[in-house]
Amino acid sequence: MVELIYIEGDIGRMNTVFKFYLQAWTMFAVSAAAAIGWLSVSLKKWDVRFRRIWQVFLIILLAGAATYPLLGGVAKVKDRMASNAPHTLDGMTFMQFALYSDLDTTIDFSQDYDAIRWMQDNVEGSPVIVEANQVEYHWATRYTVYTGLPGVVGWNWHQRQQRTTTPHDWVFGRVEDVNLFYDTTDLGFAQNFLEKYDVQYIVLGQLERAKYLAEGIEKFKAAEGILWTPVYHDQETTIYQTLTIY
Repeated sequence: MVELIYIEGDIGRMNTVFKFYLQAWTMFAVSAAAAIGWLSVSLKKWDVRFRRIWQVFLIILLAGAATYPLLGGVAKVKDRMASNAPHTLDGMTFMQFALYSDLDTTIDFSQDYDAIRWMQDNVEGSPVIVEANQVEYHWATRYTVYTGLPGVVGWNWHQRQQRTTTPHDWVFGRVEDVNLFYDTTDLGFAQNFLEKYDVQYIVLGQLERAKYLAEGIEKFKAAEGILWTPVYHDQETTIYQTLTIY
């Protein structure tokens, strides 16, 4: 069924496969285990040559299946953002060691790590934050991901995919507003943006500096004490808290 029928707008029916094939494979596995038991009883009745041929192919198949968890597990363990990061259950530890190249620059994850930790320790409630928006699977929406705080918009495609009954322009509009907010030099537009989305914290890190126009980035320093005030600063990363003038 999944080969022929899938949800429109899916990524090459990827999520349809996830939702249906996983269950199908589980049922195949259970039925295959039962089938092996039945076959083991009836094997004695088979022709000797045919039985040996079948057993050879079965052994090859089982050996191939058994090697996947071993080889796949080793490959997964080696697939690390930073090879020198310690092995730990803390999903943020890698950020203290990793560098990332994007937008013609190298981003030091440790700066985001320290700033995110600061937000986790000091920000109360669920205030809205704004940060750079990027294409899926790039380094983006990292503050909302690691703090759980709401952002103006998440991953563009995922947001549209999860809201198939609503106009996609709603998501596109938010992405465009975020980009314009960082790029603009118009403080009036910036103030309207903050008011529209009730933004209380603004992230200005290496990613934002690399992606957006320099003149747009300069407005953050120029408007300190007018629209926002810095509450965290380290190297190239600053977190601003908006002033409740609106």
